[in-house]
Amino acid sequence: MNRPAPRSLCLLALASACTCALATEPPQATTLAPMSVHATDTQVMGIPTVAVRITRAHMQQQNIADSADALRYAPNLQIRQRYIGDPNATISGRNSGTLQSARSLLYADGLLLSNLMSNGWQGAPRWGMVAPEEIGAIDVLYGPYSALYPGNSMGTTVLIHTRLPDRLIASASAQYMSQDYSDHYGASGHYDGHHLAALLGDKTGRWRWLLSLNQLDNHGQPMQYATARAGGNPATAIPVTGATADHNPNGSPRLVYGANTIEHTRQTQAKLKVGVDITDHVTALLTVGWWHNHAFDSTRSLIRDANGQPVYGGSILVDGKTWTLPASGLAQSAYDQTHVLYGAEFSGHLDNGWRWEAVASRYDYQHDLEHDAASASSTSALGGAGSVADMSGSGWRTFDLRSSGPLGDENLLYVGAHLDRYQLDSRVRAASDWRGPADGPLVTAYGGRTQTRALYLQDVWSFAPAWALTAGGRWEQWRASKGLLANVATSQHYPNRSRSDFSPKLALNWDLAERWQLRLSFGKAVRYPTVEELFQGSLSGNTIVNNDPNLQPERDWSTDLSLIHQLPRGHWRVSLYQDRVSDTLYSQTDITLPVPVTSVQNIGKVRTRGVAGELVVNDVGLRGLDLSASVAWNDAISLRDRQYPSADGKRFPRIPRLRASVFADYRFAPGWDASLGVRRSGRQFNSLDNSDVVNTYGATSSFTVADAKLCWRFAPQWTASLGVDNLTNEHYWVYHPYAGRTWFGELRWEL
Repeated sequence: MNRPAPRSLCLLALASACTCALATEPPQATTLAPMSVHATDTQVMGIPTVAVRITRAHMQQQNIADSADALRYAPNLQIRQRYIGDPNATISGRNSGTLQSARSLLYADGLLLSNLMSNGWQGAPRWGMVAPEEIGAIDVLYGPYSALYPGNSMGTTVLIHTRLPDRLIASASAQYMSQDYSDHYGASGHYDGHHLAALLGDKTGRWRWLLSLNQLDNHGQPMQYATARAGGNPATAIPVTGATADHNPNGSPRLVYGANTIEHTRQTQAKLKVGVDITDHVTALLTVGWWHNHAFDSTRSLIRDANGQPVYGGSILVDGKTWTLPASGLAQSAYDQTHVLYGAEFSGHLDNGWRWEAVASRYDYQHDLEHDAASASSTSALGGAGSVADMSGSGWRTFDLRSSGPLGDENLLYVGAHLDRYQLDSRVRAASDWRGPADGPLVTAYGGRTQTRALYLQDVWSFAPAWALTAGGRWEQWRASKGLLANVATSQHYPNRSRSDFSPKLALNWDLAERWQLRLSFGKAVRYPTVEELFQGSLSGNTIVNNDPNLQPERDWSTDLSLIHQLPRGHWRVSLYQDRVSDTLYSQTDITLPVPVTSVQNIGKVRTRGVAGELVVNDVGLRGLDLSASVAWNDAISLRDRQYPSADGKRFPRIPRLRASVFADYRFAPGWDASLGVRRSGRQFNSLDNSDVVNTYGATSSFTVADAKLCWRFAPQWTASLGVDNLTNEHYWVYHPYAGRTWFGELRWEL
């Protein structure tokens, strides 16, 4: 923690901010001299779905410290990014909440960065493998209407297209961040960080290469608060001060006595891409990415005894009432992670107009350790008993072979094959020193493998001058194997499972008038259970509890009707959509059992209906003023939940009724650029029965947040910027608190 940003900087940012502009526009070719965007992973124009493009120019109008920030103003989308550098930044879209990460996909140049080993906060995409400086453009696709993508596309698909140099290029930037965080528990303060980035690339003959280096060092605000249990021995209770009487989201009383998961993260990323034109018709691109994260989650006791010393455990006396502090309530933790990405792509074109691609990737958890202290004390940060969770060796591999080209004058055909393999191995061992190696016995272990094979075919038939019919299908064969659950006393091996599904896709486009298009899309998607959903649990004797290895896949029948109108300097769109999902996978409590069990279960029927609008206008009113806005109304309802009937007819968690944003950028003078954006997320719930009615720690809030940025190109190749996120210091929750007002100062040089 450091001193706050000077108030003079705050006033300057406020004075210079102006109206807003959303970083989206219709899909189109993107050229960024002196670099070209590498977008051979898919032909976005041929995908019959709502698509939004975020250009690099629009990215530079926002405060961006990592690649997830670029999606902040995408329509009807939310990134669960709790602090700068959050490795658990999940995507929430039309029909998915922030704890349904397996309903979204993230690709960078066709390399899959989605962690489909799990479904939840721990299954967030691996944003750290793509530096903001690499990105040339981003396409966001809504819904499972293309046969080119697996069933995980039932929510949102994000395609990052990186840049490759056309000549010698170089850039370097330094960014400083300072957060003003406040709460009513006593953990307010200033949490600062910095971000350094460098990029170098060139093209020589048939060869092009790009090297990027990034380092992020940031202190995040407290992610959780420690709460005491009512009761205890009054005779041994210690009178304390500093505790806060509070209520949990469903209104029950609780006592908050500490702040924990105050994370200091140091992330280093390196990426090398080498491209070569093997012949005039064949090119290759090789990618190696390296990401390392060293993080320490400190804790802070907010209560003091009569001598002014912090209290970490035992029984306490507050206003005549006795409370008991859990031993691990303020226990520290630390992370040591090294991940490596390997990618290879070969692509080419034939003289008859056909293109082909072969893409292989491997994402390797080369080293992934979580160290946890067993208890909290004034000295536990220095060592003591604990445990070490090891996920080293986990990861995934993918292979895609695809081709597209014309069949006569009226048909464009897409055909392809896909293979992915996910491997998850998690082992927890006791440690005599929680900050050291796992030198004790096995505590628990789980793991397994999943594999999906797929074939797809999709045809775009222009059967009349104003009409086009897109029809296709995707056949998938899924297999789960080598499932294991173990503890210190016993182990359980699961039988292998497999199944096959076919997902049809259909879309009809009608250019009903000049600049007007109407599109009706339908698609079925099948989202298979992840390894963690199937096999993470516990054993009691020889009985399996808290997990179900026989979970069924989610099946979504989705429909979208969109009207699009192209304006002279922009466009607007209105979309109506519906998703009906059978066997939704979600963690809940089966209250129909004699002893209720909480685990990932299948929810019978969930329906989401909605309407969304988007407007993009350039040079509106004033020359140099770009304005964009979006609004969406989502109605997600649990229709049938046999294990938890209290959820029937209730709104599904973490999908707000309203999402809206407006963003404007104003180039008001030569070399000067100012922007202001406002994001709104409406009422939502964290529980299936909608019983969380108190907006507090543990709840999921509605919010309105404003962001601003001022850029000054003060000399050739030099740019300085000052920005602020959460301008009004809104205090809001996604179970954890989001960041408070955060100031950004950046200096950038670019050749």
